[in-house]
Amino acid sequence: MDVHNVFLHGDLDDEVYMKLPPGFQESQPGAVCKLQKSLYGLRQTPMCWFVKLSSALTHYGFQQSQKDHSLFTLNNNDIQLVVLVYDLVIPGYNGTII
Repeated sequence: MDVHNVFLHGDLDDEVYMKLPPGFQESQPGAVCKLQKSLYGLRQTPMCWFVKLSSALTHYGFQQSQKDHSLFTLNNNDIQLVVLVYDLVIPGYNGTII
């Protein structure tokens, strides 16, 4: 699964400022923007995104592995879902073998 602009959805916990993008006029010299969401290129971006994704998965009942924190599993009756957050691999098994 490839999610485009995935890093743009992470919430920042720290205060991060950046110079105004090209094309914006400064209202005063040295003006900067305070970011509310993460951007590509920030060191915090991958972690912000992972925290948001893992929170959502655990909210929906997934269990995070204590051996590998990027592995989440959901067991519901005869359905098992596994999410491995390296390249977002989502295998599933519903009890029948094809």
